[in-house]
Formats: sequence, C-alpha cells, structure tokens
Amino acid sequence: MEQENKPIVTENDSDEIDITEILKKLWVKRSFIIKLTAIFLLIGLFIALFSPVQYTSTCTVVPQSGNKSGGGGLGGVAAIMGVNLGTAMMTEGTLSPVMYPEIIKSVPFTREIMKTEVIVEKSDGQPITLYDYYTDKQYRSFNLLGAIKKYTIGLPGLIIGALRSDKEPKIAETSLIGDSTSVFNLTPEEKSVYDAIQGAIQINPNSKDGYVTLGFTFPEAKVAAQVTDKLYRTLEEYVSQFKSEKLDDNLKFVEQSFETAKSDFLDAQNRLSSFQDANRSLTTASARSMETRLRNEYDIAFTLYRELATQREQAKIAVKENQTILTLVNPPVVPLEKSAPRRSIIIIGFLFLGIVVAVGWVFIKPYMKDISKEITA
Repeated sequence: MEQENKPIVTENDSDEIDITEILKKLWVKRSFIIKLTAIFLLIGLFIALFSPVQYTSTCTVVPQSGNKSGGGGLGGVAAIMGVNLGTAMMTEGTLSPVMYPEIIKSVPFTREIMKTEVIVEKSDGQPITLYDYYTDKQYRSFNLLGAIKKYTIGLPGLIIGALRSDKEPKIAETSLIGDSTSVFNLTPEEKSVYDAIQGAIQINPNSKDGYVTLGFTFPEAKVAAQVTDKLYRTLEEYVSQFKSEKLDDNLKFVEQSFETAKSDFLDAQNRLSSFQDANRSLTTASARSMETRLRNEYDIAFTLYRELATQREQAKIAVKENQTILTLVNPPVVPLEKSAPRRSIIIIGFLFLGIVVAVGWVFIKPYMKDISKEITA
C-alpha cells in the first residue's frame, strides 16, 4: 500500500502564515485603525495647541565646604576629654546639599517665595506677590485644558471638597504672609498656593560633581528668572543661618570647655606648688612619686588649657567671618525658548498611542467576546 505524500509545514512557513494572517486582519480593520488613530491624533493636537506656555529658568550653585583645619585640634582636645563633637561640628556646621530639597519644601521657605514681588502682563506694570498671582484669577491667563480637567476628571474632588467645607469648621485664619510663628495653619487657599509653587520649583543636588541646580517654571520668562534668583538668595540665607547657629554653638562649647580647663589647670598648678613648698628636700621615693604624678597632671591640664585657648580664638574668628556659603557659577537667565508644551513630542506620542490602542483592540476584541460568552453561558 502506497503511503500518501503529505506536505510538510516547516517553521518558516508557519511564521509566514501567521504574519500573513496578522496583516490580513489589520487590512480588513484598516478603517477602524485609521479612525481611532485619527481621534488620538486630534486629541494630541488639541492638547499641544491649548496647553499653556511655560518657561523655565535655572541657575547652578556650588556649596562651599566647611573649613576642617580648625576643627582638627578641637577634636583632639575633645578626645582627651572624652567628648565626641560629631561630624557637623568638625565641618563648622556646613549643611549637606542633600538637605537642600527638604529646606525648599518647608513651609517657612515657601512663605518667603510667596512674598516675591513680580510684574506680570496683566498687573498693568504694578508689582504683585506670587501669592496674589496664584490666588487672584485676574492676573492669570485662561487655561482651557485646566478648566476642562477641573470640571471633568477633577469634578468628584470639587464636589467632595465643597461638601467637606460646609460640614467641617474652617481653619483659623493664620496667614503665611507676615507670620513669624513656628507653627503654621494652612487654609485651603494657602495650601493651593504652596502646591503650585512647589510644583514649579526644580532642585537637583549633584553630590558626585558637587553642585546644585535650581530652577523655576512660570508662564512668563522674565518672572521665571526673577523667582529663580529669589530661590538662590533665600536658600543661601537659610544655609548661612544654619551655619551661624552651629558656629555659635561651637563657640559656646569651646568657651565652656575653656573655663573648665582653666579651673582644672589652676587647681593642678596650686596642688603642685603646695606640694613643692611642703617638700623642699625630696628624700623619699613616695614623695618623688607624688611629685611626678602631680607634675603629669599639671602638664596635661596645661596642654588642654593652651589648646582650648587657641580654639576659642579660632572659634571667635569663625563666628565673625562673613564667608560665601553658595557660590553662583551659572546665574539665572531670562529664557528665550519655552520649556512647555513640547508640541512635536505630544503629537508623536498620541499618534503612536492611537496606533497601539487600535491594533491592540483589533486582536483583543475576539478574545473578549469569547470570555463574555463563557460568562453569560
């Protein structure tokens, strides 16, 4: 009996069949793919055209490291006394750049930025604060996308917020502006300004290369540069204040240690003098041993007293010195090109997203129908 010759389907033939089937299915659904891609493209065009224009100004600063030469001697003296001064003391209180973002996020720092006076297009040449800009709509251009988002995606949040504001007691009107207290009560309006400013600030500490980049984003280029400069100056003020406080603490510690060492030195000196006066002719071994012990105590006390006297003078000089904490190596410049929106990227992104969604739906839809039938069966 003759065996029938069956065609052998190779792996390459199977791949060709699969690719052919895929292309055939895409060709059949080409109208749907084109329409859905066109919808996504129109959405991308709408977002690209109506997104508010933003400008970003940046500056680069280099933190100055603390002078460690003065702390070495004090560290040795402190070791003799059994005291650990810590790393911050040894670097004269220099704050690590890693902590700069936390300073900028703080409410007191943001309060200072809120008080920055700027002149915007709609202020008729009159200076206003950033707080006024973010709380008064007359100074801001109408944002179509923001309004659509607010009353569509953000509508549930608006309703919940309105219900809560009616039921909950209002927060005490403790304004951020002009308040020196260490505890702050944020009203909803102040919280929105805080969030807006924090969202516009950029800070990037580069610990590897030792510099920090500051930036601010705003709809007007000149204002973006002005606020960036204010960020730099306010940060320098905060870091300088921190260093001054640490230097003052260092001076107080040294002065207290100096007074203690001085008292110990005088006591050791008096004990040695009294013993020598009472034992002019040292004939016994115990007397000579006692004198040696008293002289060693005197030498140690004198060394400590002399070192602390030197450190006290150095600490006084360090407090009086007016050193630059942050060196500005790249000052803020009024940007000529907008940082947002990046229209070409938005359009290409939505075009690609539309193609992916359309093609994905073509292949997923049959499986979804099968699953739906199994559930209803």
